[in-house]
Amino acid sequence: MAKLRLEKSGILTTIQDLGRPAYSALGVPLSGPMDKQSFLLANHLMRKSPADACLEIYMGNLEMVFDSTCQVVLTGASGEISCGSKSYLTNEIIPVQKAEKLTLSGFKNGQWAYLAINGSFLSENIMGSQSYYPRITEKGRLNSGEEVHYQAAEHSIPLLHAKVKSSVVSNSDPLPAYRGPSFSLLSSDQQHRLKSGTFTLSREQNRMGIHLEEKIAHSLPEMITTPVYPGTVQLTSSGKLIVLMLDAQVTGGYHRLLQLPQRSIGTLSQLRPGEKFRFQLMDLPE
Repeated sequence: MAKLRLEKSGILTTIQDLGRPAYSALGVPLSGPMDKQSFLLANHLMRKSPADACLEIYMGNLEMVFDSTCQVVLTGASGEISCGSKSYLTNEIIPVQKAEKLTLSGFKNGQWAYLAINGSFLSENIMGSQSYYPRITEKGRLNSGEEVHYQAAEHSIPLLHAKVKSSVVSNSDPLPAYRGPSFSLLSSDQQHRLKSGTFTLSREQNRMGIHLEEKIAHSLPEMITTPVYPGTVQLTSSGKLIVLMLDAQVTGGYHRLLQLPQRSIGTLSQLRPGEKFRFQLMDLPE
């Protein structure tokens, strides 16, 4: 068993896998990666199961030292990556030697990155998942000075010349979204605003939800608590719009206007406060 030591842990670094989808009936949030596509790419490049755990890193600024030779890869948000005396790119397999330090700068693009290792991270598995979530796992985050244990793979991955191009997060393309149960209760003007309006991400955001700055004034009646999911766009009684994320509750008492598919959740999570975007309403497949 080997370990890496987090000299600097950044704002929020956790261990995430695909979460706990089987326990929503018990009130347990899904958890898992904010940007699932980047998470899956990290495991794919490491030739591992899609369900294997990765480090999820928010906004960068990490330094870690490995006590054993291994290979890692970083996907998602991009920043300056260095290991030893060399620089590396996002989506590039990085050979790490014993006692070498891997440094990740603050991100230039995006907000969430994923570090996969050629091997397995060793942490507590609760309800079939290693995903951190306060009050379910012992830890809610990793802190500076902590150690993360892992089991390195027996065989190294060949360092090929072929590269996977880094994806650039952009708000120029509208986010696909499906109409939620309460969409039809809105007036034609309110529906048009959701279809054609521009929305701004506020600074009020975390792994539970992202608040939007624009409001939709309404006089819809109160409603009883109903199931909600990551990607549900809620309309509060004050007119605020909240997009639920991976650590959100499993029920809510606000109207459900839209539902974002997984890819839209990942794209939205990589946009920064103050950035603007639009929804693209889609019909559900038959």
